[in-house]
Amino acid sequence: MILLHIANTRQFQKEPILVKCARCYAPRDIRIVESPDPEPLDHEFLLAVAAVSICPSDHHIYREGHSSGVYPDHEMILGHEFSGTVVRAAKNGSGPREGTRVAVEPAWHCGYCDLCKRGLVNICRNVIFPSYPNRDGALAEYIACPSFSATVLPDDVSFVAGALAEPLGVAIHAVRHARPGFGDVVAVLGVGVIGTAIVELCRNAGVRRILVVDPDGSRHAVPLALGAHKAYARVEELVEEFGGTELGPSLVFDVTNAQESFGEAVEACEPGGKVIVITIPPHDHAELKASTARRKELDIQFSRRSRHTLEEAVRLIAEGRVHPESWPQKEFTLDEAAAALECSIAPPPGVLRTIVRVGA
Repeated sequence: MILLHIANTRQFQKEPILVKCARCYAPRDIRIVESPDPEPLDHEFLLAVAAVSICPSDHHIYREGHSSGVYPDHEMILGHEFSGTVVRAAKNGSGPREGTRVAVEPAWHCGYCDLCKRGLVNICRNVIFPSYPNRDGALAEYIACPSFSATVLPDDVSFVAGALAEPLGVAIHAVRHARPGFGDVVAVLGVGVIGTAIVELCRNAGVRRILVVDPDGSRHAVPLALGAHKAYARVEELVEEFGGTELGPSLVFDVTNAQESFGEAVEACEPGGKVIVITIPPHDHAELKASTARRKELDIQFSRRSRHTLEEAVRLIAEGRVHPESWPQKEFTLDEAAAALECSIAPPPGVLRTIVRVGA
């Protein structure tokens, strides 16, 4: 393979190798530049990046200079939902071999803090997260990754599907919190990639009914085709139709990034139900009527990233139980990274995710 030949050549290269990347210097200032080839640590493998899915947190850093109030203090490479081919295995012998196609879990936990020891690796106190301030991301030809972060992609799972396994893993983690069952009515507020994945997961769980809400009507067709029963433009429409009845939602997933969505999720949820909050509203501030949540005795659960879900995500894709290829996408090349991020901010009608194709 050409990639392996390049990897073997690197071992004898004395001069630093420069690789192409898309580096963000300031809000809306991304440049295609050459940077030194990543040098993996003993427990890391070197990945030739194939595909990157642009997450909203990427475009927040690109557009506003921060994500959830965390400001990078230097120029950086964005992109944390990605897949590719291993071109150099870890020196210590751990992880995937050269030539292996993999998806990568981007929350790299330390393994020794108190939270990791309790199994809460998704909220590790020392987490390293590519495309966040302490580590460059995957909008580059190559990236070094810890061996434990890789999940092997079967031959029939594409690199794009492999990149989308990460947001699917976020959805799996949220659904595990909710534990949907046969009698549940589920409402999903916001049907981007994660919301649409939740629809598919709840359909697989055999819930009674799935209702989706998104002000963008062009996003309704896909979740309806994948198992949702009805779509609304506003939460008020759902509440008017089902509020106060057994047909109202007992589980509500908030995946909208809207200022008012947390409060709307509380209003939509039936008494004794559960609200799962996945996304963060603008300005990191949410509004709700505490009296309503208390009166209904709601269980409110926040869901952070994912926890040991990437392997399951890839398995569900391989088994045909979740269908990321049916989530509408628009593709760009690495040279078009700025256009890809602009598209992520203001996508064409119906498009759920922007994909950057980096390598073969």
